[in-house]
Amino acid sequence: MSDSMLETEAPAPSGKGPPKKRRRIVVSCTECHRRKQKCDRELPCANCRSRNRETFCSYDPSARTFDNGNTTTTTTTTTTNNNNYYYYYNNNDSLVTKISPSTQLPQISASSTPLEITEPLSTMAATWGYGQTGASTISFLKKIETAPSSDDQSSLSTLSSACTSREDSFAVRERYKDLIRHLPAKVFIDKLVAMCMREFNWQYYFVDPDIFFAQLQQWNNLPFSIFSTEGPRGISPGLRVFPAVLFQMIAAALLVLPDGEEEEFVTLKYAANMTFEDLACDYSASGAEIVGLFGKKGLSVTTVQAEFLRACFLKYTANVTESWHMIGIAIRDAQELGMHRDSLDPKPTETSLESVIENQWLIERRRKMYMILAMWDINMSLILGRPGTVDWRHSLPSLPIDTPVPSNRSNTPIAPRNPEKDPPTALTRCLWLHEICLPLRDIQDLEHEGPYPKDFSKIDTVHQKIMRIHDSTPAIFRLKNADTRWDNDPEVEGWIGGTRYYFYLIHNFTLMALHRPYLFHRKESRSEALTAGLAMLEMQRSMFEGLPSTSWRNFMLFFGTFDAIVLVASVYILFPHDHPEHRQLSVQHIHWAIERFATMQHRNPLAKAAQGVLRAILGKFTKALAHSASPSKTSDTPSSTRGPSDHTPASGSARLDTNTNPVPVWPASSLPGTSMAKSAVEGQDVGNARQDMPGETWLSPSEWAFAPDGLSNIMPTFATSDLIYNDLTAVQDGGGIMAAAEMGPGERGAPEWQFGGDIADGTLWQVLNQFQPR
Repeated sequence: MSDSMLETEAPAPSGKGPPKKRRRIVVSCTECHRRKQKCDRELPCANCRSRNRETFCSYDPSARTFDNGNTTTTTTTTTTNNNNYYYYYNNNDSLVTKISPSTQLPQISASSTPLEITEPLSTMAATWGYGQTGASTISFLKKIETAPSSDDQSSLSTLSSACTSREDSFAVRERYKDLIRHLPAKVFIDKLVAMCMREFNWQYYFVDPDIFFAQLQQWNNLPFSIFSTEGPRGISPGLRVFPAVLFQMIAAALLVLPDGEEEEFVTLKYAANMTFEDLACDYSASGAEIVGLFGKKGLSVTTVQAEFLRACFLKYTANVTESWHMIGIAIRDAQELGMHRDSLDPKPTETSLESVIENQWLIERRRKMYMILAMWDINMSLILGRPGTVDWRHSLPSLPIDTPVPSNRSNTPIAPRNPEKDPPTALTRCLWLHEICLPLRDIQDLEHEGPYPKDFSKIDTVHQKIMRIHDSTPAIFRLKNADTRWDNDPEVEGWIGGTRYYFYLIHNFTLMALHRPYLFHRKESRSEALTAGLAMLEMQRSMFEGLPSTSWRNFMLFFGTFDAIVLVASVYILFPHDHPEHRQLSVQHIHWAIERFATMQHRNPLAKAAQGVLRAILGKFTKALAHSASPSKTSDTPSSTRGPSDHTPASGSARLDTNTNPVPVWPASSLPGTSMAKSAVEGQDVGNARQDMPGETWLSPSEWAFAPDGLSNIMPTFATSDLIYNDLTAVQDGGGIMAAAEMGPGERGAPEWQFGGDIADGTLWQVLNQFQPR
């Protein structure tokens, strides 16, 4: 430490030193001194706290704390080498120390020498500039301060901890108060919350409306003074994080504002060129910061709720990586609360019947939340090709009971819903979605055996399980021959129609995810994956036409579309002679997808980034088909899967025909899973792998030489993951990146366009770059 910072030796006496000018030291804070009030020397002091002036409470550098008011300290100021120092003396005029004014002053007791310091030396050393990491002076000081000590030293440590805790509490309180000031007025909150409940909450039902509105009432009834006195520490753990839930719900609602209602909320913007999505991002970030203020010591169910809603918002806004991490955090916090074990369920706080019933509803709520977190975990793992957080090998908690929404949780026992008398609820939807996602666990387990397992019968077993679940779909969720008696119920009509399409979409995604790793190794898997991919694309086209243009639609219709197109196109590029009956339909779906992505790109950055890749795929696809046997003029595409828009010119500038029947009617021979199921019934051997070679008419042996084992070296393709994590793009030989508008949908694509990014060896993108039709 330099001498200019702290000197402990007294200056050499001289014949005539400067006269010791005694003056009274100001010991009050600057506010109390200005107002001539008695100060209690706290930080902030009582006067500043009562006047809500905590942020202005500060002390002059020369101020000090008296030792019971029995001693007096005199200060002399002099100039040494053009630097000002403070010289401190005891009553007997003996020099105590000499300190620069820029240094944070310790508290000095004149009754003893050396100094009696009531602030941790490690904290003071950090102020003086010592490093805080590694083997530094601070690390040694902290070890000394935390070591066993005498009673006096223990008291000093306790006092130091109390001071630090008080300062931290003050900082949290002020930041908390600053964040909740950003909540909009109640009239806006009420409208945006209702919009979020209507547009979003039914999807996962993570927020129970009756509990939420009860918490909202409690929040509105809090006295304002509590935020300036006790702060969040004076609020229950569940309620103090409630503003984070509010922020996330408001943010989600701002993403789906109808055009006719935007003017009503324009006053919430604080910049002229600000969009509602910018405002939504600010609100969501404020909610996330509130959760982060309290660490992991005061976790509650509301904390997990806020974290899940934050993950949803990040996914809606195409921040997929951040969403994946946030889901992991929410799962860990849920496990910290014991949601993952029935044995860790909470116990009633009282023995009364009301308390027991309320506790059982709390258990059901916790189980529902963990079920949804686990579903998100496995779905994101299969889409992104990333490991999940939930370990499925361990037992999971029991599923929640499908019960009607209670009017009063304190006197309504839990009873299963009667399907014949009670309408379906959002929880009914979540429970069946969980059932559809169960095979994803088996698919994840199969990944350990690689893309070319010794026994393909396991794949067939999982496939048949998926088909059994699909065949047992409840009538209310079937796409065909659906039970529609509840469709006009006010609590059901807003989501039941779209749910039927969505469940069929998830069913085909599960089939595609199952067969995707074996696409290039097994003809049966290639056929099933192709059929499932086309069914997904047809469903998404129908949903795109029927849903309003919102960020939720843009988020939902992106995932799956990109993976399905890459899968379908790669089959025809590498195996151009396979499935000629679906060629024209496949090309048409790529055109439609490019048009959808162009529409969504203003609200979905991933859709914008993916357009160049889709156009490059389309160019390679059309060129591969041009060098293979051309289909007849009368397309082999089954008429039941084609609408009037399929007769558009070959240029590909097809328009979506809203009169087309949105329900795809697949012939029995081409229904997803039919061929494999039929083969299993007839006893045919479909488990043996068939190593297929690509079309010999357009690939020479030299082009195939780099993969001696054919296509068996190609790793499973996670297209969305490559786009997000590996910066997948369409690049030119010269290094240029294909812009979204550089090539129209009907163009054949220039042969020099290749796939760029962090492409690893053995990936599909490397294969597509090396294989060029002759």
